[in-house]
Amino acid sequence: MIEEPSLLRQLLEPIEGGRSPGERRGFAQAEWSGRRVLAVTLLASFGGALLMPAGIYAAFPGSASAAIVFTAQVVLTYLFLAGLVLLVGLRGEARRWQKLGFRPLDVRSLAGLLAFLASVIIAVNLLGGLVINLPAPRDIFLFGREPLQVALMAFTVIIAAPVGEELFFRGFLLQGAAHYLGFWPAALVSGGLFAFAHASLQLFPAIFVLGVAFAWLFWRTGSLWAPIAAHATINGSSFLVLLFFSSASG
Repeated sequence: MIEEPSLLRQLLEPIEGGRSPGERRGFAQAEWSGRRVLAVTLLASFGGALLMPAGIYAAFPGSASAAIVFTAQVVLTYLFLAGLVLLVGLRGEARRWQKLGFRPLDVRSLAGLLAFLASVIIAVNLLGGLVINLPAPRDIFLFGREPLQVALMAFTVIIAAPVGEELFFRGFLLQGAAHYLGFWPAALVSGGLFAFAHASLQLFPAIFVLGVAFAWLFWRTGSLWAPIAAHATINGSSFLVLLFFSSASG
């Protein structure tokens, strides 16, 4: 069994020959054309806007059926994005999942790093209320706080969103752009589009910074599992804080 490179070494190792440890593992060695990247991005923008649910909160507050429909629409949106990437962006290419970055990772080091990250996020939210007082995250519980609604929202926020968004914004868009622009310009572009897709002016700066941070994790490790895990940890930690305060106030 091949031992995976140490995560901490990948994150801290100096850049050698202009290439990060992730690049040496295959990051941004994509062969898809810039025209294909642009076409998939435009199709994703229009298709995602049509598929992503809107207005359900206001129409059916506290409704279990609305929570089910919302979750189904969100999952359908991410499946649409994944289909675009695999069937259009990477059409005709071999080892498509590996090219998107689904490579093994040093799980033990990652678990420790994410546990620390979760502790920081929970502490910051409990002490400063940075997420609690923002309107958009609070909307998560407008469907209600029954077990089914909470479970559906947890699945959407902690599993569906990190996998679907990282596959598109980092696995495809970031790598496709980095192949032509270099890492940092591509990280800024993909981070900006990532923040724009969340349609919240108030949250734009924070989501943009997170998008660039997720890009950096991918660039340093060469594994898409790193930003997926970090994304899920941040969403999950904030979700737990919101659930705690929502239950306490209800």
